[in-house]
Amino acid sequence: MLAKILIAVFLIATFMGPGPGIYLVNPSSEADSPVTILGIPILYAWVAFWFFVQAVAVLIASKKLWEPHDEPEA
Repeated sequence: MLAKILIAVFLIATFMGPGPGIYLVNPSSEADSPVTILGIPILYAWVAFWFFVQAVAVLIASKKLWEPHDEPEA
C-alpha cells in the first residue's frame, strides 16, 4: 500500500512541478513586481517544492521499501 501511495505522490509531483501546475502560480504579465516567497520568485519556489516532494518520496521508499543488497566478496 505504501508503494502505491509513494508512486502516486511521485507522479503527481512530476506532473505538477514543470507542468500545468505552473499556471496556478504564474503571475500575470501585467504585474509591476514579481511575486516572491521569502525573496524567491514564486515559480522557482513552486518547482523547488515539488522537487522536495519527490526527494522525500524517494527517501521514504529507500528507508521503508527497498532492501539492501550485500555485495558478494571477491
